Amino acid sequence: MVEPGQVTGCENAGNPTSMDEILAALGAEVLDWDFKTECCGAGLSLSKTEKVVELSGRLVREAAFRGADAVVVACQLCQANLDMRQGQAGIPIIYFTQLMGLAFGFAPSALGLNHHLVDPLALLKEKGLIG
Repeated sequence: MVEPGQVTGCENAGNPTSMDEILAALGAEVLDWDFKTECCGAGLSLSKTEKVVELSGRLVREAAFRGADAVVVACQLCQANLDMRQGQAGIPIIYFTQLMGLAFGFAPSALGLNHHLVDPLALLKEKGLIG
């Protein structure tokens, strides 16, 4: 979403921090990890399925290795792809706008949090974000 920097105006398209800043403002602990800008390959899901499974699995495994409780994304293809193809990792994949909605007082069901394949509700309860 930030590439190419000369078009989007992102000063550091190779290592963007805007979503990190949004999540930190919402109270999240943001982990610095090598794969935060790596593509999950969702756009190739039909033509290069094996490669997409490899890319997605690597992203989720790296997040788990770094101790992430969840992976937060801005793209609906990333959310669906990572949620669907993560194997046994069981890490919730959440849109940053869903977390913003919680901060603004919206109910989890109004944000579609009950429709994820890996249920984020238990984690959100554990973190005190929902009742």
